Amino acid sequence: TDRVVNGSPVWAAEGGELFMYRNVKNRMQISGEAHCAEGSDRGCVYNTQVTATATAPTALPSDKWVSSAHATLHSMYTSADRLSPESSWSCVPDMRITVVHGLHDDDATMTATLRQLAALA
Repeated sequence: TDRVVNGSPVWAAEGGELFMYRNVKNRMQISGEAHCAEGSDRGCVYNTQVTATATAPTALPSDKWVSSAHATLHSMYTSADRLSPESSWSCVPDMRITVVHGLHDDDATMTATLRQLAALA
């Protein structure tokens, strides 16, 4: 998208219902519109790596993702390792974002996003 939350570009999932953004704890979070607009650390999935600067979704480590109960199949959630013994967050064994698509290089939103990333680097 052409938005910035907590100093990082906001990435929209195909369909526009979920967004990836840097939350208030400097972690990349996937959540709905309301939490995204707040920059909240509440949502359905996040990457536990703390990012000091803007990070492209494809650059996030695949072994640092965790998900909530409502974002995971019940059988997978109940058998998954937890982030910590008292945590409700389950570890996602290998989640990769391999492609960010939907915008052409000459699209105004892509230009604005690339400009934002360059300014934040």
